[in-house]
Amino acid sequence: MKTKLLILFFILLTIKLDALTAPELHCIAVNNNGSVTLTWTTPVDITSFDSYHIFKSNTLNGTYLDIGSVSNVNQTTYTDNTINANTQSYFYYVNCLSTSGTYTTPFDTLQSILLNVTNVMGNANLVWNPIHNPALSTTELYYKINRENKTLLIWQFLDSTLLTQYNNTVNVCHDTLNYYVEIGDASGCISVSSIAGDLFVDQNPPIPVSFDTVSVDNVNVKVILGWQPSPSVDTKGYYICRGSPCTTLATIMGRFTTFYTDLTSTPNTSSFTYRIAAFDSCGNISIYSENQNSMLLQSSEDICNDKIELNWNSYINMNPQLLGYRVMLSINGGSYNSVASLSTNVLSYTYTGLIDNTDYCFYIQAYDNSNTKTSSSNINCHHIILAHNSTFLYIRHASVINNVVEIKVYTDTAVQINGYNILRSETPTGPFIQIMNLPYNSLPNFTVIDNNVNVMNQIYYYKIEEINSCGTIGITSNTAHTILLKTKTIDNFTNELSWNQYGDWAGNVESYDVYRSSNGGSSFNFVKNINAGITNYIFSDDVSNFTIGQGEFYYYVIAKEYPNFTYPFTEESYSNVSSVEQTPYMYIPNAFCPQGINKEFKPVAGFISAQNYLMQIYNRFGQLIFETDNPSIGWDGKQKNEYVQSGVYVYLISYEMPNNQVVQRKGHVTVVY
Repeated sequence: MKTKLLILFFILLTIKLDALTAPELHCIAVNNNGSVTLTWTTPVDITSFDSYHIFKSNTLNGTYLDIGSVSNVNQTTYTDNTINANTQSYFYYVNCLSTSGTYTTPFDTLQSILLNVTNVMGNANLVWNPIHNPALSTTELYYKINRENKTLLIWQFLDSTLLTQYNNTVNVCHDTLNYYVEIGDASGCISVSSIAGDLFVDQNPPIPVSFDTVSVDNVNVKVILGWQPSPSVDTKGYYICRGSPCTTLATIMGRFTTFYTDLTSTPNTSSFTYRIAAFDSCGNISIYSENQNSMLLQSSEDICNDKIELNWNSYINMNPQLLGYRVMLSINGGSYNSVASLSTNVLSYTYTGLIDNTDYCFYIQAYDNSNTKTSSSNINCHHIILAHNSTFLYIRHASVINNVVEIKVYTDTAVQINGYNILRSETPTGPFIQIMNLPYNSLPNFTVIDNNVNVMNQIYYYKIEEINSCGTIGITSNTAHTILLKTKTIDNFTNELSWNQYGDWAGNVESYDVYRSSNGGSSFNFVKNINAGITNYIFSDDVSNFTIGQGEFYYYVIAKEYPNFTYPFTEESYSNVSSVEQTPYMYIPNAFCPQGINKEFKPVAGFISAQNYLMQIYNRFGQLIFETDNPSIGWDGKQKNEYVQSGVYVYLISYEMPNNQVVQRKGHVTVVY
């Protein structure tokens, strides 16, 4: 019985040892030298484990040879150094040999990854085989593509893919590029392909680019250019040229640098044309884009016809296609809004309905047919001051000063105009003739002098017309005229003055002041204030107290304005200076008593000029005994300080009349005691 139990135990033990399973092969990696490293997992039941055996074949269904064994159950890798898997793919499986001398059934066969790289028009085309078809359940989904960086002498991850092929756009100029692929496994190992590469020469230019917009940056008043990045990943930068012929303006570095500001542009005065080309790291240059230009807006205001005229050049080669233009307007610094949408063949616009003292700023916006791209012109601004007439235009006075007429004017400086027409007439009803034109001078008060006048014989009437900023006649002033003073002599030592009324003052005439000079007009004195109220004025001046002198009198009259509430001033107007001469007279006594009451012989005279005056006394023998040229000095009856004898003496008196005629008076005077 005991013997039977031992036999049964031996049989069960043998069955258990024969239950040894094959290891699971998960990864196959090609090393740099072409050797292949296999990685597997330890079998579940290793009680009858003797050794691992590695089998290899050149084909999947070919003859597999045992190329080596591993006796350590915990060693799960094996490297086949007998081959070069960089040139050929190999197939492997791993078996276990049990202690009973039997082999397990292989778990699966893996193929080393052979990578092929071909140069297709400068691009690297990568193709490889999977390690198993279908993929193992533990194999990851994505292959990782790695490329050698020869500058840094390292391998760098490039991309990943689900496929067993990959196209890499090459961006080297002339160099050999090497690649390998790898794929991971859930067990933690990685399958690696062979290394493969080729010589690549980049002769392909980047994909051409064109401008999105050529626009005016109105903050800096410069042209700003914008474009999309070139789709070519090897794009190193862009060349921008300007003008015709197109001269290189700038080199822009960086594929994703897509804006440029032309700091040398003056978009307020000119339109500028540009083209752009992309270049890559190998110096390949794409074709240049079509011309695109900035828009130059020009404008002019016509306030007299209530309009602002806008004109601009066309915006060419917009992509997508140009759909039209918008006229953008800002009023008094507000936001810009479109006031008109125009078709592509319309390059002008007239804005009307101008408002006084308002700022208008315009720019033109070109837009494409998708309404996503716009280009802006420069900005033109206008400060509108409409043509206004002044609220007042007033002649303060027309006054005679030194035989010319001074016209003093008060104007409304709040309104800028072109100038003034000065009109004159010799009658109150006209016709008024323009005698001069004055430009606008922004002064509230100015004076006009009329030299071409005869103020001694003529009254002059003046008006002023305003010429507004549109060149038409605006308001007309009041009518002002001069004062014409005339004088004459009448009997009884009287001078008569007459003058016309001054008129058209806001405050009317309050009174007239009369001034007189009795010494040749060098010094005038106030004579009389005469209240206003009549049209023509006559004043008689008694000059009997001014007989000493030559009898020539000068007069002028000042009209004085009554205070008013219309203007903050009152005015005066001077007449011409008029002269009059009293006729000289002389009474000569025929006797005097040197030692009596009448102690001297002297004519009683009036208005006798001392100029050319002479009085001589002769005795009966014809001898000159006294002489004087001073009308105020008489003969005291002496000769050489001695009284002459009584008797008859001869006098000879001569003096000059106002008309320069010399009068001689000759007679006898008797000296009595």
